[in-house]
Amino acid sequence: MARSPGRTMTGSGRVLLALWLASCGADHEGPSITVDVTGDDTTIADPGWDPAVDSVPADTMLEIPEVPDVPFDDICYAEDLPLQYDVRSDVLIVLDRSGSMAMMLTHLENAVNAIVGASDDKIWFGLMPFPSSVTPNVCTLLNPFSQCYVPALPHVMLGPLNAAPIASVFSGLNICGSTPTSATLQSALAYLSTTSTGHDQYVLLATDGVPNCNGSLDGDTCTCLDTETGCSGNPESCLDDQACYDALDALSSAGIPTYVLAMGGAFSGSDIAILNSMAVHGGTGAYYPAENPADILTAFESIMSAVVLSCEFELNPSDAADPTLVNIYVGGVIVPRDESHSSGWDYLDSDTIMFYGPLCESIMEGDVSTVSASYGCPTVFL
Repeated sequence: MARSPGRTMTGSGRVLLALWLASCGADHEGPSITVDVTGDDTTIADPGWDPAVDSVPADTMLEIPEVPDVPFDDICYAEDLPLQYDVRSDVLIVLDRSGSMAMMLTHLENAVNAIVGASDDKIWFGLMPFPSSVTPNVCTLLNPFSQCYVPALPHVMLGPLNAAPIASVFSGLNICGSTPTSATLQSALAYLSTTSTGHDQYVLLATDGVPNCNGSLDGDTCTCLDTETGCSGNPESCLDDQACYDALDALSSAGIPTYVLAMGGAFSGSDIAILNSMAVHGGTGAYYPAENPADILTAFESIMSAVVLSCEFELNPSDAADPTLVNIYVGGVIVPRDESHSSGWDYLDSDTIMFYGPLCESIMEGDVSTVSASYGCPTVFL
């Protein structure tokens, strides 16, 4: 309703306005209007304006809405900030680049680059190809002893945002050599034992065959993998399963599980049994078959979800944020806090939350695209 200057109206008494009506035309000087809120009532007046003489054009009439009393608790300021995964895992990829990997390496490279590129801000990755060589990424085919060289250190050390360095190593990685798995796993343990990141540590062994390259075995009595020339005088061609199990046991005893990703499908029954035994000794139950490009990506995703994806997220509020004034959104939909831990989310500590129930399952399965927090509004509870 329009108010005439000089009329007294009752309001909340909480708003102070000073308004000046500007000139509405070249020949019209608009009136001065003062709003007085010194008392309980709001009075609008202009001492120099005479309603008997002066008039106000209709288009300058001021519509002043009623100002309702709004409880303070109903007003909040929300600031959306992204949640951060709590970085809690290291994954050292121990990569078989032996000669038999020629048909699978490109597919594995694509899968590794896809997974690492999508999660290297949440996981610290490293890459240890084997067999090694004196110069990284160079195969010395003319030197038979190089077929069993063991890397002392990863080519890419564990660290954050390692997608580009790992992709660079893959792009120049040649295929050659045998499969010194047990000695390489021993090197992996030595490296991880001296690398203090404060994270849970895992090994992902990607291989397309059973281990060999143990010169201490007896070529005359071992299980020989060289069906053409035999192993007499060439113990490096013997099956090196027991030493491999021992190395996996040592990693497991150090709290470092090993996942076995078996590349290709040309495995005999005995090979399958050995690969499964390797996974058992690694503490992960059974090997993951990866017989074609789609299987490689699926298996790698399954391993990563079991190893590193977590329903824990780290809040990132300002120092002044009130933890009772936060709401959590998943895919743009608010998720209530649930202190019973059957659904929704709850605090683990002042700046870490955990999702529970079906929502946690969706996160672990990779079905959740966005998670965010809104600070400044009272928390919604179930």
